[in-house]
Amino acid sequence: MVLANEKITTYEEAMRLFQKGDLVAAEKKFQAARLNVSVSDHNQDIDLKLSILSPIKEVMEDLDEKSSNYYDGNKLQSLVNMYDRWQDSQNKWGLGTAVQKDMYGEMLAITKLDKDMEGYFSNIKNTQLAKLANNTANDSTKEEGIYKSLQLIPVSYYGGDSSKIDEIKSAFLNYYNNKLNKLTEANADVSTIVTEGNRQFGMSSQFSIPTDWLEETLNSHFVKVLTEALENKDYAAFAGQASSVKNLSSKMADAKVFPFIEKSKNGLLNKANNFVAINKYEDAIKIFEALTPLEDTAELIANTNLAWDKYEPIRVLKRKYTDKVFSNFANVRNKWGVDSAVAAISADGGVYYGQLKGEEEMAVIDGRLDGATDSSISTSNEVVPDIIKISLQGSMSSSDNPVIFMEAKATERKHRYIAFEVDTQLSSMKKILDEEADNLTVDSKGVLLLDNPVGTGAGELAYYEPDYNGEYRFTEIKVDYVDIQPEDIEQYNGQKVRFSAYVDSLQNDGALVKLSETYNYNTSQYERTYLLLKGQSEFVTYYNYTVIGTFNSYQTITDEDGQSVRVPVVQVEKVE
Repeated sequence: MVLANEKITTYEEAMRLFQKGDLVAAEKKFQAARLNVSVSDHNQDIDLKLSILSPIKEVMEDLDEKSSNYYDGNKLQSLVNMYDRWQDSQNKWGLGTAVQKDMYGEMLAITKLDKDMEGYFSNIKNTQLAKLANNTANDSTKEEGIYKSLQLIPVSYYGGDSSKIDEIKSAFLNYYNNKLNKLTEANADVSTIVTEGNRQFGMSSQFSIPTDWLEETLNSHFVKVLTEALENKDYAAFAGQASSVKNLSSKMADAKVFPFIEKSKNGLLNKANNFVAINKYEDAIKIFEALTPLEDTAELIANTNLAWDKYEPIRVLKRKYTDKVFSNFANVRNKWGVDSAVAAISADGGVYYGQLKGEEEMAVIDGRLDGATDSSISTSNEVVPDIIKISLQGSMSSSDNPVIFMEAKATERKHRYIAFEVDTQLSSMKKILDEEADNLTVDSKGVLLLDNPVGTGAGELAYYEPDYNGEYRFTEIKVDYVDIQPEDIEQYNGQKVRFSAYVDSLQNDGALVKLSETYNYNTSQYERTYLLLKGQSEFVTYYNYTVIGTFNSYQTITDEDGQSVRVPVVQVEKVE
């Protein structure tokens, strides 16, 4: 009897809530009354009410739970399915009875499904758009994924169909534009830009995005890059880049870059042919070889090499001495009153100078390297120098004669320099230089500058000039520093200087020199100035040094009174 009364009481409470319009609470009470099976009173009405209210409650709770789970699990398609199911349910109940409308409204307020859905899709959309804005898509597969995700998001979260199309199109256009601009601004390889352009044409077609901007951007950049290559006379770069660009001809057939390529290529072919006509065969061959990615120039190269044989001096020398192997040679044209001249070293240590003038036969003057004999058998302990480089020049001769200048392997320095002066009037040559050094430069006509030569001048830059026999000898050391007083060091920032200084103390990274010391009666303290010597680890205290170095920085040190002092730093190169 008690359970029967409870059921009736619960039913009456449910009806009161139902009539009041508190439908979610009413559904809960109807469920409780239905579970009370002590009596069957009102069961038919309870079932009727539950058949109206419960499906709405269950569907909305299911939609709310699953939508949250799909969002958290990054299952966009499933989330969209929930959205579609929600919209179907909303339409169904929106066209239903007043009770259904109210029950749906209550469940929507409880689950906040509309706000959650807006949040889910807004976050997903913003995340995908951010990938494009931040250029983190990286490849076509990821771009396709972003496009698919943006397309799946319902139009209501874009503001309509046209707004959705426009926003997605705009995002991808900006993304592709930025991606391409980064490549062009960084002067990326043309092949890289062509690959990206080709890819963007394909992706734009797939996404129904216009490509007129893409063609315009690519065309403008390619014309600019190809023009720069031509202006820099980097014809190999031009041809390679142009060949890559032509891979886009099917995608941008009307672009101006393609007629520009053809016109430029034909201009270069004409230029090469003009070089051939004026006997600049090497220049012509360089152009023909550079253009091979764009044009089959094999026959042109072969014909040019054939013509070059008539004018290349080393070819003539080799024919005169068929038994010689010339491992090193150099030639010049239109110098010393001849059309061409050649200097060569044979494998057995012979030194050869040949010249051509008009239709005359080549005149040849020869000599021998130390340690070499006509039979290539040495009669002493001397070893034939191993020649690395050879050149012909005139600045080493005081008589404007040709000089055969050679660089050989050295034993005590980085290089061994050997030079022979050729006297074409006497048909003779003599050695005027044979020195080892770390480097050699022609300071002026008849004056050489050797860095760290063997013997006198070792460790210095030394001048060499011809003696009365015309042979280069040491004359003096080149001074490249200024002698100063150490207290004036700050006047010579960035200059190499030499000075004498007394080391007072050692720091962790150098030696400290006291420049001055005065007593300030106002502060009752000594005021001192210093400089710090670095780069020489063998300094000892209470010793006077003459150093050569450069001042170009300051450092803060702690002096003997514990005060922080900013001092100039001299990087020491040498201690005399």
